[in-house]
Amino acid sequence: MKYKNIREEELKNKVGAEWFKSFDTTEIIGNIDFSVFPKQDSFFGRMPLLWAEAKTGDFDIPTMFVQLILTIGKARTFDKTLPPAFLGAFDYKKIAFVSYLSVQDIFYLNDFNWNVTPSNHETKEFKLIKERVESILEQNTYVYEYLKDEKDLKYFIANNVAKATETSKIKIDKNNFIPIYLRWLDIVKPIIDVNWDDLKKANILNSDFYLADLFVDDKDTHKIEDDLTIRDSLFVIFQNQGYKIAKENIKQMFDATINIRNKETYQQFWKRYKRPPLKEFQNYIIERRDLLVPQDIRERKGAFFTPRIWVELSQK
Repeated sequence: MKYKNIREEELKNKVGAEWFKSFDTTEIIGNIDFSVFPKQDSFFGRMPLLWAEAKTGDFDIPTMFVQLILTIGKARTFDKTLPPAFLGAFDYKKIAFVSYLSVQDIFYLNDFNWNVTPSNHETKEFKLIKERVESILEQNTYVYEYLKDEKDLKYFIANNVAKATETSKIKIDKNNFIPIYLRWLDIVKPIIDVNWDDLKKANILNSDFYLADLFVDDKDTHKIEDDLTIRDSLFVIFQNQGYKIAKENIKQMFDATINIRNKETYQQFWKRYKRPPLKEFQNYIIERRDLLVPQDIRERKGAFFTPRIWVELSQK
């Protein structure tokens, strides 16, 4: 057999060297066994292609994927870094791939205990995920044996993994809307054609533009012209491939219209995320606008940035 009777670290090294030599397989992502990145970073930074579970025996494929999913879900790795296009699982004999998008919904299960030990196969959580995973893998998995399927495996890596620089759309929830905002500050804020100092005097901040971007229906396309606001009550709303601020919010005679200087950069950023945020978290994100505001401004403005429910309680 290809990699029989070797330790896990050696297995990972050999798989990386033999099958993924055109990529960077040296990066460690939390407790994930194996990761694959392009050797060259994109304009938006490092875009992972694959996260995988490694085992030294001849292992059950669904079991390996369940352990990987529990490892990712426990650490909420997808909130801290962009997830890959593929998840994988390999042992000494074979390697399997599944698209991240096909299992993404598992990470948003309600009332699920992610604190279980991923390697404990007897927990009810492990068994629940395994049941879900088995049905998904029946439709969406790609399995290759290193020796028997060598040519097909090389083709899959070259034509799917290598070209998977456009990762699955990430769903936005209460855990990742702040990390996404921090990336937005670096990429999108600089291309908004506005005088930030003037807006700040009217209590309009960059976070208001971020919320305008979040609360659009993207129509499941990457095109900016398809984006429509779903919240007309925000201080800033997305409109006509730019932004609109109602005149009453800036104490002017007319509404303010603000353009985006580089629409291609804007589209490249937002094509990574599914908008609007998941419905069950939309009100929370609006209520916790204060989390997007620097502390010094929160302290100066007081209740203006305090969650409404806290203000109401303090006034009772």
